Amino acid sequence: MLPHARLVLVRHGESEANAANRFTGSADPALTPLGHSQAEAIAHRLIAQGIRPARIFRSTLRRCADTTAIVTAVMGAPDVPITVDRSLNERDYGALTGLNKTEASDRYGKDQVRQWRRSYAAAPPHGESLRDTVARVLAYYVRTMLPAVMSGGTTLVVSHGNALRALVMALDGLDAARVETLDIPTGGAILYDFSSTTAIIGRAIRQ
Repeated sequence: MLPHARLVLVRHGESEANAANRFTGSADPALTPLGHSQAEAIAHRLIAQGIRPARIFRSTLRRCADTTAIVTAVMGAPDVPITVDRSLNERDYGALTGLNKTEASDRYGKDQVRQWRRSYAAAPPHGESLRDTVARVLAYYVRTMLPAVMSGGTTLVVSHGNALRALVMALDGLDAARVETLDIPTGGAILYDFSSTTAIIGRAIRQ
């Protein structure tokens, strides 16, 4: 019989760019003190539910590396296998990277920036659309992560807002219009339980 299979999606703690309301994307800022606290809180929530990861997948970026290190330290799980892959990196915001929302609106116009931020298919100059992000994240999920999930135990994924939106879109069967309004806060977590057929049989949000 297949061991219980669970997937836990975690967004990293608040970064310095998040705190400054900047488009972060492929930039690599550190966590803020609040971000550290959020990562610790994630770990304590998992402990309280009796959850210990059998394996971890994370992006290559520092905010996810630091969140993962804090979570595993608090949980007393330093030896959990960790797979690092850029497929889980945040959406590349291209020309918007490093700008705060006001600067971006002044430069490109508020309506244009809103479209780039929330539209499924529109991409900022030299950047990715959410559709582009979905394509690379889901390819990695199907090829690498789902087989790991189905091997049993808890698979923890530490990634970014848009990369996780891509996964949730597929797992929850959201269309392009619904995913445009989806937000996952820093330090937020979503839990999925799977049957042996890969059907999702349980879902919970932890924020």
